[in-house]
Amino acid sequence: MRKLLLLLAACLLPAAALADKIELATGQTVRVAVPETWQAGDLPAPPPGVPRVGRSFRYVTRSGSNDSVMLTLVPVPDDRLADPEILRHMVTEASQQFVAGSVEGKVDLKDLKTGRAAGFMVTFTDAALVGKPSVKDDYKLMTSCFLYLGDRVLVSATIFSDDANGPAYAEALRLLKSIAFVSPGEAI
Repeated sequence: MRKLLLLLAACLLPAAALADKIELATGQTVRVAVPETWQAGDLPAPPPGVPRVGRSFRYVTRSGSNDSVMLTLVPVPDDRLADPEILRHMVTEASQQFVAGSVEGKVDLKDLKTGRAAGFMVTFTDAALVGKPSVKDDYKLMTSCFLYLGDRVLVSATIFSDDANGPAYAEALRLLKSIAFVSPGEAI
């Protein structure tokens, strides 16, 4: 009976997640649960003269669908971003650049909560791509996410997709919500 229950549980749970362990220069370790249907991808080169800040990662679907997640763990000098209003203001200001070309025409922040972290996300749909066929790496929508993990670490992430209602988008959100510090002695 126990084997039957384990088999049933395995069928009902979402695809297994693999944990990526990320060592930060500060000595802290962060864990990200990457869905089995996703894998690490190549990072695009930064624009000339713009250095990379923090530790950056890109995840893409194994199926090759037009979905990806860019994730950067950014050290910040103090804990000001623990204040939700300061973080909200920062995200609103950083998002203004996407308003003009979007279907939404405004910044509509949504709360984003994970374990002990809190932040905001905002989605923009590219008005020029609505109703057009999908083109690889030219995404119809992007969701910009900022989470303050605490301990002077900010997560800046962007979900790129063609379908906010699709399974890959939902998995990308779960990936972001899984980000957490690893406690000393915790197994990954």
